[in-house]
Amino acid sequence: MKNMFKSMLATALLAAGYGQIEMVSAQVYPTTMYGLTNLPATVAAGSSSVSTNIVPLTKNCGIALQGVFNVSAGTSNVVVQGSFSADGTNYGTMPWTWIIPANGTNRVVVATNWNSSQLAGFVSLNVTTVTNLNSGTLTNAGFFVNRVAYGAAY
Repeated sequence: MKNMFKSMLATALLAAGYGQIEMVSAQVYPTTMYGLTNLPATVAAGSSSVSTNIVPLTKNCGIALQGVFNVSAGTSNVVVQGSFSADGTNYGTMPWTWIIPANGTNRVVVATNWNSSQLAGFVSLNVTTVTNLNSGTLTNAGFFVNRVAYGAAY
């Protein structure tokens, strides 16, 4: 039924003068999206907030981390830190550090990601600290995780 619909759509578009229509398809990987809920809504100027935000990792899966925030004043950095764990209990002492420049009062939307090879051997990430190096208050609109499963083992 699906192919018949595509065929009819292609014929209709061709008849309408859109030229040659090619049938295309894409490989799609399942994803899981969620927000980190233990981060504070605001971080005062020149201070840090410490919390626990465990991101479970899955074999053969990469993750993307997105942050959305703004500051009431300043263009200095916002620093997000976390640690990886191989057993889900003990976290590394060398934190992962993400340095994000603020953009004055304009909203900042940033993302970083790790593929499944980079995460091999780890079972979780704990996002622990948000440091605001600006002269104004940081307003956290959200930090989000998107986990992507590659291949058949998800």
